[in-house]
Amino acid sequence: MSVIVLLLCILVSAFFHQALYFVIPLLSIYHLSYRKDATLRLNPVLKLYLSVVVAVVSFFVIQSLLGFEIKFFSLKGIARYVTYFLFAALVFSFDNRSIGLVFRLLILYLVLTLPLGVYQVIAIDRYQNIFSHANHLAYVLAICMYFLIFHRPFDKWFRLVALFCLVISLLLTKSSGGILVVLCLLGYNMIVSKRISLNKKLMLFGSFLVIALLAFKFSEKVSSQIASLDYLNWDFLEDRVRDFRGGGYGSLIWRIIYWTKILFTFLMEPFHKLVFGIGVDSLTEGNMPYTFMKRDPHNDFIKVLVEFGFLGLLLFLGFFKKIYSITHRNFNILILIAIPMFFGNVIVNFPYNIAFILLIAYEYNRITAPAD
Repeated sequence: MSVIVLLLCILVSAFFHQALYFVIPLLSIYHLSYRKDATLRLNPVLKLYLSVVVAVVSFFVIQSLLGFEIKFFSLKGIARYVTYFLFAALVFSFDNRSIGLVFRLLILYLVLTLPLGVYQVIAIDRYQNIFSHANHLAYVLAICMYFLIFHRPFDKWFRLVALFCLVISLLLTKSSGGILVVLCLLGYNMIVSKRISLNKKLMLFGSFLVIALLAFKFSEKVSSQIASLDYLNWDFLEDRVRDFRGGGYGSLIWRIIYWTKILFTFLMEPFHKLVFGIGVDSLTEGNMPYTFMKRDPHNDFIKVLVEFGFLGLLLFLGFFKKIYSITHRNFNILILIAIPMFFGNVIVNFPYNIAFILLIAYEYNRITAPAD
């Protein structure tokens, strides 16, 4: 039953995440209130997610008092953070065997549906499977690849086949952010990690080269991003930021111009907004605070800075430190969360957060499990 519940959450997050605002609270209340075998213990992971909820609510109250108004769209933002906490509580009511089985089934599904990726690339240019956006799929693929490599859910030969299929799937998404996550994981473990042998580091080096070459050769989006770096100079940025003209040079240049314009505009806000932000969920699509903004900033560090101010950004950086500590200084986990947050709007990305919470729960349970 637990596996079905978790798979249902993943499925709903993929194509109709709005339903999770109701589905996850109902499932959590049922499992924690009516199932005798379900218990809620505030372990460090749950305390961390609960502290996020408390912080968001506190900022909402302060912002409402300082602005003499209640921004009702902020309530949806609060509901999202509450939903993440409740999902974490739901996950921790199940054992690690169930969470591991969910990852195995998810990986198996992604392997079997690889032909769908080929079809979608031909039909709509990018592979997104059942997800609403290719980037959502790419980040879930990166998490599944990490799980496949470090937790070995299958025998050796099927792991190799599955890893090959997941790499091809990632390339078909044409997601620069997703590919960068995997390349950074490979690069870190190849150079720094002490968890793997020299032979495996050489294998990782080969994998790094193969994925990088394939991404550059077969993904026009990735190669154009690299080529666009030639435009990065202050005169070009100043000219583009002044009148906000971000298009025509690829999504990376657009991001840098967009981020710079948002930062300079935010820095003109009154002092109390610089400290506490302009409002929860103010940078979510449909609630944009500045006239030049039409979409999310695609950078959660900027999103947090503008919505919660410099104080909120400081607390946000503490979240990474706590995650690092909870997972016994597993730098791979920081890569899996920091890069997507820097290049995407991950805070509002339900598929990513569902997969990440599952992974964090699995890692924490494995670390704290009593020795045999």
